Amino acid sequence: METGDRGPNESLIGVPGSRHQLGTPSLVIDVDIMDANIAELARHAASHGYEVRPVGKIHKSVEITRRQVEAGGRGPCCATLAEVEVMVDAGFSDVMLFTSVVTAPKLDRLAEVNARAEGLIVCADHAANVIQLGEAARRSGRPIRVLVDLETGSHRTGVADEDEAVALARLIVDTEGLEYAGVQGYTGGHMNTVDFEARRSRGLEVLEPVVRVTERLRAEGLDPEIVSGGGTGTHDIDHELGVFTEIQAGTYVLMDTNYYHVVQRRDEPSPFGPALFVRTTVISNTQPGFVITDAGIKEVDVIFGIDKPAILRGAPPGSIYEVVGDDMGKVTFADPRDRLEIGDVVEILPPHCYQTIVLYRYLHVVSGDTLVDIWPVDAYDNW
Repeated sequence: METGDRGPNESLIGVPGSRHQLGTPSLVIDVDIMDANIAELARHAASHGYEVRPVGKIHKSVEITRRQVEAGGRGPCCATLAEVEVMVDAGFSDVMLFTSVVTAPKLDRLAEVNARAEGLIVCADHAANVIQLGEAARRSGRPIRVLVDLETGSHRTGVADEDEAVALARLIVDTEGLEYAGVQGYTGGHMNTVDFEARRSRGLEVLEPVVRVTERLRAEGLDPEIVSGGGTGTHDIDHELGVFTEIQAGTYVLMDTNYYHVVQRRDEPSPFGPALFVRTTVISNTQPGFVITDAGIKEVDVIFGIDKPAILRGAPPGSIYEVVGDDMGKVTFADPRDRLEIGDVVEILPPHCYQTIVLYRYLHVVSGDTLVDIWPVDAYDNW
């Protein structure tokens, strides 16, 4: 990003103590915590025999992706074609798109990005779409790698019938322009189950169809090179059956309240630290028992309406944070005698990092008390 195009806090880069001078509301990443999270999952992957497929939709950042790949991760896993375009143009290979591309304009864009990509991977769950992908690949002049998308309990995309899954793999092999690469089997509904053993039980259950389909494919000469799925909440479970070659881990890199209290590992409940937070300023304290801040629904995700932001720093013990307006939040004190003054700053952990990041253009990167850089949210667009 060019100098002068990094928002109103750019002049603070490198200034000692500049973390505490940031204009608010601002989205902040503690780069030391983030890098430790990246290193920790890379270590776990190496010791348990799988690869990390970092989920680009979580942060939409080229720089964060670069750090994940340099730590040993595969190319990023993307939710949208726009994310794929950004990551390919940033020089990443082995980029995966885990959602289907079915409309003519997007298939044209897929052909265009594949023409300049190396090892692009897409997922498919329908024979008609496989034919479309073959046509796009031939227009691009280079093959597209395709995974069979399996339905494993989320009731979203994916082939539920195992015979159809095998037939779809055969069709991919037989379609000019396509290369059969394996299968995807992702289910996310149990990822944030707090209790480890309950999550493990459900996690192993949803892997059963992935195991069965993978075994059938191997028996029929369609051995999948890639078996992709799993995630942050099940990374210490997914490797147990030895079926996944890679795990689609995303939130681990930044963390949020959705995962913050989840027992991630049986013997190590919290291996990942909260690296992402919103800094918000007290703008009103005229009434007892609470104050109003400048971070509301346009600055902190509460899209699911069940999780509240967690206060990390800056408020009296026991205080809670709520979104009470488009651009206003509320800190309610446990003790009504507590106070915060106008201009005081509170740092909050958002409920869902990926939903909060899309509300911002800039990621303010701090190390200790210093703003060390400002990164763009590169894949800001979702089309």
